[in-house]
Amino acid sequence: QAQGERGWLAVALRKTRGERMNFFELQHQARKQSKRLIVLFVLAVLAIIAAIDLVIVVAMLANADDARAANLSAGEIIAQHSGALLGISLIVGAVIALASLFKIGSLRSGGGSVAQSLGGTLISAETSNPHYRRLRNVVEEIAIASGVPVPEIYVLEQEPGINAFAAGYTPADAAIAVTRGALEKLKRDELQGVIAHEFSHILNGDMRLNIRLMGLLFG
Repeated sequence: QAQGERGWLAVALRKTRGERMNFFELQHQARKQSKRLIVLFVLAVLAIIAAIDLVIVVAMLANADDARAANLSAGEIIAQHSGALLGISLIVGAVIALASLFKIGSLRSGGGSVAQSLGGTLISAETSNPHYRRLRNVVEEIAIASGVPVPEIYVLEQEPGINAFAAGYTPADAAIAVTRGALEKLKRDELQGVIAHEFSHILNGDMRLNIRLMGLLFG
């Protein structure tokens, strides 16, 4: 019997090690995917600038009567206005960059601003609502276990589906929001799993990346 138990333990240990290796492999793949998405976002910005330049070039060629009378080719017409095209490209890029910086700056006050912008309701420590009370208890438990400050807690009352997110720049200004559906449909241990998942975003710095991507998308 003892040999059988040792054999079962060895199999379980190998399985656990395999799952752990698979976890770190998946984590590495996710980080590579995040970098790829950032590159694609930058390329999208460049594509927007190129598309606007193309519209300007088409309009320029359509109204270049004097240039056509002088037998200038399309390339020569564009070369004559290269300075204007460069200026337009810089203006479009500056507008996108300034809009992105404005959005990122407006979110620097912490995750609470993100939750509020999505219609989140702040849950106070004195709440008597049983669903809110359970949520606060779960968040406080995991914060203590994680060794991070208790984040602000929000509920998206208008969302019947099961969902949640974490937002903020650092653990000190983080906020966690859950939907009304998550509070009403999940058991306590299921809610713990959801909240623990959001704490992983807080601890791994995913929130900063998300806010920067929000700013770039806004631009």
